[in-house]
Amino acid sequence: MPKATLGEVISRYIAYLALAVVILVFGVLAPDRFLTPGNLGVVLQNAAVLCIVAIGITFIIIGGSIDLSVGSMMALSGAVAASLTPQFGAWAFLAAPLVGAVLGAVNGSVFVYGRIPSFVVTLGMLSVARGLTVVFSGGRPVPIPFTSDFYIFGTPPVPFIIALAVAVVMALLLSFTTFGRYTLAIGGDEEKTRVLGVPVDRVKLAMFVVSGLLAGLGGGILTSQLGSGSPTVGVGFELLAISAVVIGGTPLTGGHGSIVGTVVGSLVITTLANGLVILGISTNVQTILTGVVLVGAVMISISRGKMKIIK
Repeated sequence: MPKATLGEVISRYIAYLALAVVILVFGVLAPDRFLTPGNLGVVLQNAAVLCIVAIGITFIIIGGSIDLSVGSMMALSGAVAASLTPQFGAWAFLAAPLVGAVLGAVNGSVFVYGRIPSFVVTLGMLSVARGLTVVFSGGRPVPIPFTSDFYIFGTPPVPFIIALAVAVVMALLLSFTTFGRYTLAIGGDEEKTRVLGVPVDRVKLAMFVVSGLLAGLGGGILTSQLGSGSPTVGVGFELLAISAVVIGGTPLTGGHGSIVGTVVGSLVITTLANGLVILGISTNVQTILTGVVLVGAVMISISRGKMKIIK
């Protein structure tokens, strides 16, 4: 195998360096508030949903495509699940990943069989799913009964445990299954992969189903934490999730990446936000820094020779 260049090594391990730097900086600036077991629990709790949703997008980006609709899918999935809690209690939670998977299947079908770029398809779904959420909820939060067991899914350490389980299962799926190998191959060179007889269309459809399912799962957890299915859930979440994936070493040009890297990237985003809150920095500055970090990560990780395949 050809020896990895310095740029490739940096892009694959930038997340670990970034996490170490963030911890060091905030540990020096606010050690009594940042470096505490309680704050560690807060970071892990806040990172759980981002990690789950970002893992789903990882498959799509490795395959050379993009999904901009996860935030809206989270909102619709959470609202549907919340509306079912009076009848089904905690079992209503299962509706969230199911709705997400259906929306992901719609995304994938239009993308694959309609031959429309994933950027356009998922941008459209971003608006459609958000609009459906507003119509479904009447523009108001869908409350969860105070006595419902649905709240358990947002109560620590359950979100962390779910995120850990998702990370392990999806890491195994990417590394040790035919689906994972095909995903990596499609991102590396789709045309050659198709010539070799790989069912490219079915694999790409499956990528979007996985992304939608995990977006719905994240939406269900977030709904449980908030106590209602809100039409505003997940606004801007796609930027955070894509940032986590790219910071984790998965280039937007696809072809390689890892679930572990995405987990670390999610921790970088969450730890950065946590540290800024502790220092009293406004949310506007946090948004600016997230955008700067995303652009910086893309500059480091992107394979410029494959720029033409970004869809």
